[in-house]
Amino acid sequence: MITRILVKNFKAFAEAEVNLNALNLFTGLNGMGKSTFIQSLLLLRQSYANGFRESRGLILKGGDNGIIDLGKGKDVYSIHADSDFIQFELDEDYDPFLNLTYDFVAESDVLPINQSQRQFYKSKNNCALFDNRFTYLRAERIAPEHNYKANVTAVKQLRFLGYRGENVPLYIALNKLETLKLDSVKHTNAKANNLISNIDAWLNDITPGTHVISTYYNELDIVRVGYQFDDGSDVTPEFSPVNVGFGFTYLLPVITAILSAEKGDLLIIENPESHLHPQGQAKMGELLAKASNDGVQIIVESHSDHLFNGIRVAIKEKFIRKDNVSVFYFERDSKDGKHTTSISQPEIQSDGRISHKPKGFFDEYSKQLDSLIK
Repeated sequence: MITRILVKNFKAFAEAEVNLNALNLFTGLNGMGKSTFIQSLLLLRQSYANGFRESRGLILKGGDNGIIDLGKGKDVYSIHADSDFIQFELDEDYDPFLNLTYDFVAESDVLPINQSQRQFYKSKNNCALFDNRFTYLRAERIAPEHNYKANVTAVKQLRFLGYRGENVPLYIALNKLETLKLDSVKHTNAKANNLISNIDAWLNDITPGTHVISTYYNELDIVRVGYQFDDGSDVTPEFSPVNVGFGFTYLLPVITAILSAEKGDLLIIENPESHLHPQGQAKMGELLAKASNDGVQIIVESHSDHLFNGIRVAIKEKFIRKDNVSVFYFERDSKDGKHTTSISQPEIQSDGRISHKPKGFFDEYSKQLDSLIK
C-alpha cells in the first residue's frame, strides 16, 4: 500500500504531501489541486511503462495508449516553485520507496532526470502502482453503445479494464462466473458467489430488478451489453445500453473494478458517483468502504456528499474501521490574495460524526436549506 506521496513544484503546490490510507477521499472545490496527487501517480506509472528507470524521464504525454496527457513542462510546473525541478517521493508500507527529481523544461513534454539530485527507486515486487494490480478509471468513461470493441489480449493477459472502462463489457463476458476474491463485497442478495450475480445484486440496490447481460461474439470481435428488468415473475426483453439510463453504463466499470479486485490491488477512481441517483451514490460509498477494509487500496476523487455520507454510515455500521479512512479537503483562502491551496483532514469518528467541518466542506445543503427557511 502506498502510504505517502510528496510533490515538489508540481502544479498547485510548491511542496505538499499526503499520508494515504486504505480508503482515501479527495474532495474540495474545483481547481483546488485535488487531481495533483492522483496525476503524480499516473505520471509515474506512465513513465515506468516507458522505462523511466533507464532515465527516459517523466513522460507528460502518454499518446493514444497512455494514461494521461498534461501537456508540456510549463503546464505542470508550479507557479509557486522556488527551484527548477519537479520532485516526487513515495512511501510503500511506511518505507521510502521512490524519490525522483526531474529538470524543468518549459517546452518539452518529457522532463529529463535531474543529474545533480540523488535519485532513489527501490525495486519492490509488491507495489501495485507498477504492475497488473493497478486500475484507474477516468471521470470520462464509456458511453452507451449497441456494441463495444473487444480487446481480448488486454483482458485475458493483463486483466486491463481500460482507463475509460472500455474493456469492461468483454471482461464481464469472459469472467462472469469467476468467484469473487473479496468476502467483504459479496452481496447478501447475490444468487451465487460470482461476478455477474454480484454485479446484478449491487445494481439492484440502485435500480431494483436489474440484470446485466454481456456476450462476446468471437467471429465479429465485438461485445454486446444488454439489460433486463424484473417483470412480475418474468423478465423484460433485453434492452440496449442506449435505451436505458446513462448511469448504468457509467456505473458498470466502477462496480466491476471493485468486485473483481483482490487484496493488494490499487484502485484510483474519479467521480464514481457520476450520473447516479443519491441513493446509488450512498451505496457506492458503502461498496468502496467494504473493499478497502478487505485489503484493497482505493483513492477516490469526488464532490458527492451522498457518497461521503455512505462512507460515514459504513464506518458506523462497522463495514470499515475509521482508522482505515482518510478524507483530504482541498481549499483556498480567497482573502489572503494568494493562489495557494491548503489541505485539511476532517476525521470521521466511529459513530460517523465528523471531527470538524472546514468552511465549504459538504455544507451546501445546509446553506441552501437556511436560505429556504428564512
